Amino acid sequence: MGTFNFNKDVNAGIIGDNGTINIGQQDGGAAQTLRLAAELAQWLRDQGAAPGRIEAADVLRGELGRAAQEGRPAEPGVIRRSLETITLGLGVGSGGLALAQEIGRLLGN
Repeated sequence: MGTFNFNKDVNAGIIGDNGTINIGQQDGGAAQTLRLAAELAQWLRDQGAAPGRIEAADVLRGELGRAAQEGRPAEPGVIRRSLETITLGLGVGSGGLALAQEIGRLLGN
């Protein structure tokens, strides 16, 4: 068993990213999220989704790509609106819903 010295009280303010404790595999970050967004857009196309959903997936992927290129966080409002449009009406357990939920989880939405 290890001993850790934090040099002050341990609370949510000093653990994790902005007080969030993340456990599990933490790889890829922006690259993984962008890859999942591309998979989601393709899944929607393959399923013959409504044009509005496909457009929302393209907006999502575009925002994630621009944010990665510019080295900034993705715009939360754009991400939230896109994910809401995409997931509205998707069946529980569907591949598209799973992809959208994972993107949201990775982005903290």
